[in-house]
Amino acid sequence: MTKRALLLIATLIFTPAAASHGESLLPRSGQKGCWNTAGARVNCNGTGQDAAASAGLKMRLIDGGNGTITDANTRLVWEKLSRDGGVHERNTLYTWDQALAKIATLNTPPCFANVCTWRLPNVKELQSIVDYERKQPAFAKQFLRKCQPGCTVATCSCTPIPAAGSTSGFWSSTTNRIATSEAFQVLNMTGAVAPVAKSATGHVRAVAEPVCARAIVTVNVSYDDPLAQGAGVTAILDYPTDLVSMPGFGSSSSVLERLTNLTGQSGIFSGGDNDSDADGTDDRLQIGLVLGSPSIVAGPFADAEFDCVGPDAPLVSDFACALDASDENGDAIAGGCVAGLRYE
Repeated sequence: MTKRALLLIATLIFTPAAASHGESLLPRSGQKGCWNTAGARVNCNGTGQDAAASAGLKMRLIDGGNGTITDANTRLVWEKLSRDGGVHERNTLYTWDQALAKIATLNTPPCFANVCTWRLPNVKELQSIVDYERKQPAFAKQFLRKCQPGCTVATCSCTPIPAAGSTSGFWSSTTNRIATSEAFQVLNMTGAVAPVAKSATGHVRAVAEPVCARAIVTVNVSYDDPLAQGAGVTAILDYPTDLVSMPGFGSSSSVLERLTNLTGQSGIFSGGDNDSDADGTDDRLQIGLVLGSPSIVAGPFADAEFDCVGPDAPLVSDFACALDASDENGDAIAGGCVAGLRYE
């Protein structure tokens, strides 16, 4: 039995979904319940309420693996917050001027997450990550995960949890035109928008567009059996055809030169593109490592380096990852792989 066989796995391409005819391009509110005028929960059918229509694009928020969360619909990159007392601390309060000063800190080279275009989001951008099904806080669940004391943006995602009756919120860059000494905040408890004096305090979550000179896609592998060890592992990255002009893709001979073995193990390390759907355009990158003994453990597997295309950087959701792994006997190992992304 051969140690390895590269399997052709059905292409799974995850790109921002295009709206069908007549469908709103705005994000969904997230609300799933319906209530009558007395506040009692009712069946949504025929009510005409928000949850009955679920209009708009479903939120698609992806952890970039570098302290950021990317919205696959808007392509906005959001700062994660932490509980480590640093610049990303969730509980730090800022005046409006101090909020802008924090942004300048994030943009000080080498810049947070290697992105130097951070800014204070405008009020509509902030509303795009509110989930109106949630409360205290009312932001999407991806912004509140594993938020334990001492955690960093590499290990958790935090949002301040407001006390009952709290009117604290996140600063926007948008000034109130009726009273220009005020700027709008999106309230943490309810997701409502309120004008607040710029001399008052609020929280800050920075935003950026994905601009880069090159993108580093990091592949991590996992096994269903945590004790499993692979003698041969291949990670297969599917990517949409609008990324095929990236150097290193297609028929370029530089594919292997743009790959980095992160396992710390030596062996036959290889990589190459192929045309999985026979349309004349390569749309899959296969990264393989074969060893003489079972020692490829779960964890970081490989980096793939790509130049960015035009004004838009790729998103982590552009790369669907599938795993083909086997042990020293050639028996399959069940598991999976995920792609992370950072910009340089």
